[in-house]
Amino acid sequence: MPDILRKLIGWGLPYSALVGGAVGALVLIETKPAPPTRSAFARVPDVATEVVHTAAELPPVVGYGTVRPKHQINIVPQVSGQLVRVHQELATGRVIPKGELLFEIDPTIYEARKAQAEAEVRRLEAALERTEQEMANLDVRIANAEKMLAIEEKDYETSKQLYERDHVGTRRDVDMVYQKYLRQKDALIELRNRRSVLPHVKMETEAQLEAARSRLKQAEHDLENTKIYCPFDARVEVVSAYKSQVVTAHFSIATLTDMSAFELPVGIDPRELRWLDDAIRPQALERRDPDEVGPEVTVRWSLRGESFSWRGHVTRFEKVDEVTRTARLVVEIRNVDMEARVETGSVEDRPTLTIGMYCRAELPVRPLEAALTVPRHAIYDNAWVYVVEPEGDGAYGRLARRRVPLLRSLGDRVLVDDGGRGGEARSPP
Repeated sequence: MPDILRKLIGWGLPYSALVGGAVGALVLIETKPAPPTRSAFARVPDVATEVVHTAAELPPVVGYGTVRPKHQINIVPQVSGQLVRVHQELATGRVIPKGELLFEIDPTIYEARKAQAEAEVRRLEAALERTEQEMANLDVRIANAEKMLAIEEKDYETSKQLYERDHVGTRRDVDMVYQKYLRQKDALIELRNRRSVLPHVKMETEAQLEAARSRLKQAEHDLENTKIYCPFDARVEVVSAYKSQVVTAHFSIATLTDMSAFELPVGIDPRELRWLDDAIRPQALERRDPDEVGPEVTVRWSLRGESFSWRGHVTRFEKVDEVTRTARLVVEIRNVDMEARVETGSVEDRPTLTIGMYCRAELPVRPLEAALTVPRHAIYDNAWVYVVEPEGDGAYGRLARRRVPLLRSLGDRVLVDDGGRGGEARSPP
């Protein structure tokens, strides 16, 4: 009995405590005081806004490239021989004015060949004159021989008639007259044969004279080629021949760069082509007159915090590079624009444009209407912006989402087509 009582007490106490706690909680809930009340209001979110404006002046399309020469030639001698003179300033990096003598090859052999060719021409000219004189003389002799033949023929006919009709003279006398006639006829035939050959002799002499004159012209040309002059204001890039060295024809001995114009092939994203100024788009460049000058392009180069710029013009669309996947436009910087404009740095340290400089080119763009510049972080899903549409005359408005076509990426901002609608672009909360 005591054991059963202990078990009942052990089981009953916990349940009693639970029941008592539940009852106490109900009492407290029923007797709690009512909380104070107030009217509800709508929650208005706070957002940061920025007023955007139409892009009055758009930034240029930027591309990069390495300066290269527009014209570069190899100096290749046309004759062989020993160099007897070399320009004293002929060294890599030097600039040599147009028309100055660069190399001179020993002219002794070529002067002798010219003299031989001149002598041959004079000999053939004399032979031609002699042939022409001989033809004239033969014409006179033939005319005389024809007259003498007519006389001999008449004498023969007279002698024959006297012998046969009047029985004057003997047969021997007639035969002698006839032999004289035949000898005169043979002489005339011989003269005519000689005269018929002379035109062919003349033609042969004329052909030989023409060949001799060609050899003389070649000899004069070779003699002229012993002196090599600078074809333009040139910068020396490579020199591989020096005084007293024997050079061989048709092998390059120097490389020169024309200083009148340089080219800068600029690579840009092909998608940027449609934003370029109409005058420098590929279709317009194909139709442009070679002498026509397009809009100005700014070429910049910087070194150790100093920045310099040059003026250039787009001359042609070269190609789309299959390796870099960039569209390549060629900017030409002419001699009148070679002097650098100082952007930042010392005026005394103004450099000249040099082959191999890696430069930035700023290509002009066409103006866009109804285009806005919007912060990049205000664009959602590459298609949406939030705008504040004002309500009434107050400072408050309603937040709305608007789809806008993206036009160009401008660093931390994006150019969008607003279609003539206004609004404030909201930054993300």
